Amino acid sequence: MKRRISETFIHTAVRAGLCLVLLAGTTDNMVRAQEETATDSTSLNKRLPKGSKAPVYPMRTVKGIITDAATGQPMGGVRIQALNQKNYSTLTEEDGSYTLEVPTFVYALYVNAPEYNPIQIALKGDEGQNGELYSNAFRGFYQDGTTLTAQKEVILDETSSISVETDIQNLLAGDVHSTNRSGLPGQGAYLTIRGINSINANAQPLFIIDGNMVDLEENRTSLHEGYFNNLLAGLDPENVESVKILKNGTALYGAKGANGVIQITTKRGKSMATKINVRIYGGMELAPKKLDVMGGDDYRSYLGDLISTLNRVQTNPSTSSNPQYTPMLNNNPDYFFYPLFHNNSDWQKDMYQTAFTQNYKINVEGGDDVGMYSLSLGYTTSESTGKGTDFSRLNLRFNTDIKVFSNLHTAIDIAYNQTSYNVLDNGWSENYDMQNIGSTNVLGLTQAPFLSPYAYYIDENTKRLQLSGEYAGKYASTTKTNWIANPFSFPNQLGINEALRNPYWIIENGKGNNKNYAELTQININVAPRWQITKQLSLFDRFNYSLNRNNEKYFLPINGATQYSLTDLGDISSVLKSQFTKETTINNDFRIEWANNYGAHTIDVFGGWRYNNYSYSYTFMRGYNNENDKLPNIGRDMKYINYGGVKDNWIDMSYYLNADYNYRNKYFAQVTASAQSSSRFGKETKSGFQLGGVSWGVFPSLQLGWLISSEPWFRTGKGIQYLKLTAGVDQSGNDDIDNYATRTYWESQNMTSNTAGLVLKNIENSSIQWETTTRYNVGLETSLLNNRLHAGLDLFWSKTDNLLTLKELDYVSGMGQYWTNEGALQNRGFDVNVSAILLNKKNWKWQVGATLGHYNNKITALPANNIISQSDINGGHTRLINGYTVSAFGTDNILMAVGEAAGSFFGYQTAGVFADDAAARCNNGDYLKYPTGVKEDPYRNFEAGDVHFIDQNGDGVINEADKVVIGNPNPDIYGNLFTTLNYKRLRLDVNFKYSLGNDVYNYQRSVLEGGNTTYNQTTAMVNRWTYEGQQTSVPRACYTDSKDWRDNERFSDRWIEDGSYLKLKNVRLTYDIPYSSTWLQGLKVWGEANNLFTVSKYLGTDPETSSRNSVLYRGIDTGMLSLGRSFNIGVSINL
Repeated sequence: MKRRISETFIHTAVRAGLCLVLLAGTTDNMVRAQEETATDSTSLNKRLPKGSKAPVYPMRTVKGIITDAATGQPMGGVRIQALNQKNYSTLTEEDGSYTLEVPTFVYALYVNAPEYNPIQIALKGDEGQNGELYSNAFRGFYQDGTTLTAQKEVILDETSSISVETDIQNLLAGDVHSTNRSGLPGQGAYLTIRGINSINANAQPLFIIDGNMVDLEENRTSLHEGYFNNLLAGLDPENVESVKILKNGTALYGAKGANGVIQITTKRGKSMATKINVRIYGGMELAPKKLDVMGGDDYRSYLGDLISTLNRVQTNPSTSSNPQYTPMLNNNPDYFFYPLFHNNSDWQKDMYQTAFTQNYKINVEGGDDVGMYSLSLGYTTSESTGKGTDFSRLNLRFNTDIKVFSNLHTAIDIAYNQTSYNVLDNGWSENYDMQNIGSTNVLGLTQAPFLSPYAYYIDENTKRLQLSGEYAGKYASTTKTNWIANPFSFPNQLGINEALRNPYWIIENGKGNNKNYAELTQININVAPRWQITKQLSLFDRFNYSLNRNNEKYFLPINGATQYSLTDLGDISSVLKSQFTKETTINNDFRIEWANNYGAHTIDVFGGWRYNNYSYSYTFMRGYNNENDKLPNIGRDMKYINYGGVKDNWIDMSYYLNADYNYRNKYFAQVTASAQSSSRFGKETKSGFQLGGVSWGVFPSLQLGWLISSEPWFRTGKGIQYLKLTAGVDQSGNDDIDNYATRTYWESQNMTSNTAGLVLKNIENSSIQWETTTRYNVGLETSLLNNRLHAGLDLFWSKTDNLLTLKELDYVSGMGQYWTNEGALQNRGFDVNVSAILLNKKNWKWQVGATLGHYNNKITALPANNIISQSDINGGHTRLINGYTVSAFGTDNILMAVGEAAGSFFGYQTAGVFADDAAARCNNGDYLKYPTGVKEDPYRNFEAGDVHFIDQNGDGVINEADKVVIGNPNPDIYGNLFTTLNYKRLRLDVNFKYSLGNDVYNYQRSVLEGGNTTYNQTTAMVNRWTYEGQQTSVPRACYTDSKDWRDNERFSDRWIEDGSYLKLKNVRLTYDIPYSSTWLQGLKVWGEANNLFTVSKYLGTDPETSSRNSVLYRGIDTGMLSLGRSFNIGVSINL
């Protein structure tokens, strides 16, 4: 176990933590609903302290009429107020007219009414200040105030998502670039805002739930391949009121805001009258798209070609006809084992199912003048389309707002979530060094189609093989040469360590709380008192305690498993693993707030101290060859038992100050600064300053705004109603530093099955620090055509300095690399959003809209000694690349280099397949050469049937010097398209999501079309090269130990595909039933379809893919379960 906090930092934190003891409390959400009642225009003195006098300003009287934009009818009871100044307000008369006295420095009004979207009116005189209101069936645009940063907020209403990331994908696709992780329920998405700001630290945005920073444990491990312990899956979207995206101006969050911020606010009580909302809905998801793989005969032909290239066969050709090794190639129907090896099985057929989902949600809210509450209870259960996997969640949340005294309020929130999975491996593992393939969806593709899932037995009467109803291979682990008991062992008999298990035994025996199961328990307690000392001055504190406990078990049964050999361990069959993680977090945020209005000048200032304490522990065990599939247990009788764990503890502390100023609600400025220290920072950082024995980072921000439409000279009318220009610069950081980066430490590692030793893992770097991202933003926002057309454009440029990267060390150190801050990268791009009201009648309403995001990412600096040298075989024509490579489902295939995008694909370019010997002599009449690495036989020729790799340096040899950038996982543009159509009480919502220009590395296809393994292949391999002169794009089959092997399956542009797509993500039809009574306030029924179709050239099952929570693994398709079409129906009842 290792502790990661310096004693100096602990002492500093304890001293500062006295504030925590004196000011215990949490959550920011106060009883605003009780305070925001409409006030009369003469109510200026209402809340002034005794003895105070209301300031007297020169006044003017403005008049106008408010009408319904659909009908043209005047609207009575509409609230009119000075923008951002509620003290000057009134209500319209029945004829829609209003008269309001406002100070002469007021240049805009704010108009709102129930069931309508608010508007702002720029005052251009005293008379005729009219406005039209649009139904809130349309998406709104205005608010009571002016935002200076690039941000977007959506209200979640009647959502059917399992996790909130799905709503972010559907509603904010142009503001957040999202990639769905997999088709398993609750797995969420990989999210980024405005590009990639880090390459080794976390690049996903900071999540803040009800004001509390959340550690989502993105980089923590799980036992099951393709399974993400998604903490956001524990938050029921039904409890979410709104989601806000902050794209810039995040300096307030110090060294945590560099990747942008996503703020989630949960629902609170708003009505004193008791309201009960019940939602019940469910549906089904259809089985996903399957890949076309070879049938029994085609696979047998392929296997015969492959076997003929084996070194042992080429050395002794009779091996290929020896029934001991190749009974599957015997096509004589009278051969005893003929039935065993002459099936035509679709192993995918019974891997998938139509999956069903059920959701039951109830929310009760109410209160009185002392307190308000919102109590919600929810239960969700969802099957996966992959058999053996499902999801369930139980949620309980109680949010309260209590008036302790007239000037003291507090929020007290308690939440409990329990999420559980029956889960199996999903997709390909990066390597199989510790076990064989356990993913059923991978086994469904790779298992030999000439074998049956069911066992054969010898009929006593006929003495012939007959098919049984029991799955094959029940006792395969104990037999190696008995074909009937273990037909899956044919690769082993050929000396190939690729024997696959029967996946149906995994589905049959793999389910259970002590087998393949994960359970996440989350408890959150939030307390937030606010003391309103004067009208201008208040004290606020938020205290939060959260607990995340995850218990995960992994099991591959012994039934159906054939022997698999592990290097340094031996033969294994069944696998049993277990891990337990626990994270406790304590957050405290104390602030002082002061705001006042000085006539035309408004000032709002707050400053405070924030403290976060995280404690994470992790323990695991692993063992092999369990003999009991019913009650598996890691015990002494298992082989190669391994166990370990870690305990991390880190602290950060911040001081911050924010000041907002506006003059006449036309000119705006916001200044923010924060200083943060962390136990993860070194003591001698180059940036920031040192104080109290620790390093502090400083993060400033300046945002400016100009409401041009409020200028007296700007003419508003039917053309432009609103025009705002903003500009800003800010700095924020990323503190996701390896907890050990500042220390020299050793790690225990197994050397063999029975011995362990210590290995040097890191050398101290006392100057390691946060990454610093500087952003520049210019934005323009407008409303046109009588508020029927809204549009926004933001241009941004950002640079990340002190980029965490790995620096090469001298070999005498015993380590290859260590952590430094010697990198830099930049992003530049733009965001566009537009929405238009095409039809606005009494009964018909139609709106369309689109969002578009674009960024260009480029690494601008890396350690100078990180050099990739590419020279020809004579040592000339040297190309030096300042960077390094990373292996991700390949070898040195991900490039991090100056001048290139982060995570670029780095490999070989190809020009087809050599059809004949003449074509293969492309090197001035000679063959291209393949370096063998063997001194006695250094080169072999690329011949007919081999891939034509491009010889970039012209030396006639295809090696690492010929690798170039062959793809970029970053999209050119991304976003969504939406439309909403209303007819009376009927509403239709349609939402598309798109991405253009992103490349995908189809790793699964590289295995299933590699032609170098006994795994079944896709039908594309039927067209592999087999004879001289054949024109094809698929090379010959060849095993890797053959002297004829030329590594045709290497990482090249053969496997890089255009991942552009257009998806119809959601279509929903809602009907608001026109019925109400004393006990029934509302009734809605709805139906929807999700993921209806995808338009794409991509050859895999889904172009939207991300294999890990890392920049390095973006755009890599590892064959994880994809989303299928789903259909839901539901009812919402308001009591």
